[in-house]
Amino acid sequence: MTESPENIRVLVPLAPGAEELEAVTIIDLLRRAGFTVVVAGLDDGPVQCSRGVVIMPDQSLAQVLNEDFDLIVLPGGLPGADHLRDDSRVQSLLLRQSDAGRLVGAICAAPKALASAGLLSGRRATAYTGALDESGTPSTGAAVEVDAGVVTGRGPGVAMDFALTLIEQLAGVEARARVEGPLLR
Repeated sequence: MTESPENIRVLVPLAPGAEELEAVTIIDLLRRAGFTVVVAGLDDGPVQCSRGVVIMPDQSLAQVLNEDFDLIVLPGGLPGADHLRDDSRVQSLLLRQSDAGRLVGAICAAPKALASAGLLSGRRATAYTGALDESGTPSTGAAVEVDAGVVTGRGPGVAMDFALTLIEQLAGVEARARVEGPLLR
């Protein structure tokens, strides 16, 4: 990608009950890559995550509904992923993103929101065990899957691999290496 990292815009919708390990890892690594990351709570104010950690979003989702992003990425966790799946604004954003040919991602239980929007049909996807059962979408069980503009991750244990894959998809292998090296993995 020829675009400079600070011109790459990422939206991370944050719902109550989100998996904080995934949310913070995604936000942190994408910001380390130099991307503009907007964390948007489904409502105004702080968001209490699944393990009790409280995250203060940058904005509310209502404030960014008409903005364009290079990536929309959904952290998992329960009931956070259910809130993302059931929020008509999130579903609309995902469809608009996909229709524009821009990247979407989801990890852990959040691929259920992608399935609900019809974005996993005919694509390889992975998710937390059982998270896609309701939708009838098969999960490959792989750590991370990339298929036709959709990136999915299995769960909290692969959050770093997932975020690094997102960096690579947006800005290339050099950008990934630049972020991954100092992490001393």
